[in-house]
Amino acid sequence: MALDWVLATYVIFVALVAVAWSVPRWPYILAGHAAIVVGLLLLPSRGAPWEQPRAADPRWLSWARSVARFLRYTYPALLLTPFFEEVSLTVNAAAADAPYWFEHYLFNTDKTLFGGTPAVMLSQAGGPVLDEIMHAFYFSYFLLIIGGIVIAWNGGRRGRGTPGRGFHTAMTCMMLGFLLSYVWYPFLPARGPWEHPEVMAGLRPFGGWVFTRAIELIIAGAAVSGGCFPSAHVSGAWALTFGLYATDRRTALWFGLVATGLSVACVYTRYHHAVDVLAGLTVATVAALIGYGLTRHSTPPGSARAARGQRPFSAGDVHGYRVAHEAQTLCQSGVTSVPRIAVTRLHADRVDGCCAARGILLGLLLSASLWVCLYVMVF
Repeated sequence: MALDWVLATYVIFVALVAVAWSVPRWPYILAGHAAIVVGLLLLPSRGAPWEQPRAADPRWLSWARSVARFLRYTYPALLLTPFFEEVSLTVNAAAADAPYWFEHYLFNTDKTLFGGTPAVMLSQAGGPVLDEIMHAFYFSYFLLIIGGIVIAWNGGRRGRGTPGRGFHTAMTCMMLGFLLSYVWYPFLPARGPWEHPEVMAGLRPFGGWVFTRAIELIIAGAAVSGGCFPSAHVSGAWALTFGLYATDRRTALWFGLVATGLSVACVYTRYHHAVDVLAGLTVATVAALIGYGLTRHSTPPGSARAARGQRPFSAGDVHGYRVAHEAQTLCQSGVTSVPRIAVTRLHADRVDGCCAARGILLGLLLSASLWVCLYVMVF
């Protein structure tokens, strides 16, 4: 799958950055990334016979085979957190003598576009209830990523075969959304408004109860200084949404609404500059376009046909082949008026370019509404 090569490219890129600029603990980064590349080379093939349950398998082995298969297809998502955390070592690689030099430009751009710092203006206009809602949207990032992977894996039709017909597109778009944000951090280091005492001075503390406190705990334990521009929260969530839209419009529309709230929350909670969100949406759009191109003709593998060197089945192909089989049966029974479409082979996982374009335009429209809300609330 193309995603394996995308991941390997990113891993090699970060290793080269670490070595070229001698970042802190670069030997460990080099060794760790070399191990990842070796692991990628040793991964079993997708669609191979090992994936399929066998009649002689005990229940525990069948379960273990299913888990291993799921991890084989979704493992890139497990690397997102380690990749983000290592940014703390590489963030100032290209400008060690001027740490976080880019954040000055972000403050100035925000002031030019909005007449001030939106992270301050928005949060000061709120109260405990709105604080809780905005932190809930910020927390929804985790639900979007996990839920999106599960939905794409099941294809929206539980029990109809996995991975779903749009899984590769959604997964590739999402990972590209994150990785294309991460690659900028060593070269455009910047911290969010919340890390600047002079900006935070005099601001009211956030109220709220459940989500506000949960996010504060997460930030206290996992925040990385400098990984601000572009916003990976925004780029990853929107890229996944764009990827889902190609084959599951209804789910993507709901995801888009939540992602819009997440985009506002990134600024309201003071963790991001407003331009971080704009940049994140731009990255998501680019990631979706690349993801569509890489997976346009991909189909989820089916082991039986893959083992014979034939094009594997996808979950969505089942209906097409069933119709073709019924048409063949009718022909053998003397029925000669079978519609031509009955024997047409369906390519269920092929991404419709027009559909993809509409999805991106819809996302851009939703995001534009975000900025309208910002202006209405502030001015």
